[in-house]
Amino acid sequence: MIMNNTIGVMGDSHDNLGLIRKAVSLFNETNVLHVLHTGDVVSPFAAKELQKLSCPFTVTLGNNDGDKLKLKEVISSSGGKLLWPSAVLQLVDKRVVLIHGEDPELAMALAKSGDFSLVAYGHWHEALVKRVADSCLLVNPGETCGYLTGKPTVALVNLDALEASLVDL
Repeated sequence: MIMNNTIGVMGDSHDNLGLIRKAVSLFNETNVLHVLHTGDVVSPFAAKELQKLSCPFTVTLGNNDGDKLKLKEVISSSGGKLLWPSAVLQLVDKRVVLIHGEDPELAMALAKSGDFSLVAYGHWHEALVKRVADSCLLVNPGETCGYLTGKPTVALVNLDALEASLVDL
């Protein structure tokens, strides 16, 4: 059962329009509070699909994102936010950090810092949900695109319980 304080996390969508649409549909159907994208949307035309979300969303840049200015324009035009190199947000009563995650040691250090309840990252195309020191959840939603693993996934994170589930698209 999805509760009001559940957010969606997606990343590494790499212009796969069909799977971006599936992720957006899932997030809209489950009435998530907010969506985080961990980077590598890639093109502005793919970012337009995020405009169909029925909730606020925040995107960070990844190493494959192309026209950064146009990406920011498209995302901002629908009320989304593009924050880079990282994004620190307050969602409900939780402090959240969003990074692309080229350096997995940085993601782990942020999780161990005690400063955040959730660290969301991508880049590696490998899904991971890990509780760190009982006070932080480290989440890589895997790859929305499915190109490298053949298994497109996103994550749903319950901020109240600090629990996440991976969802196959």
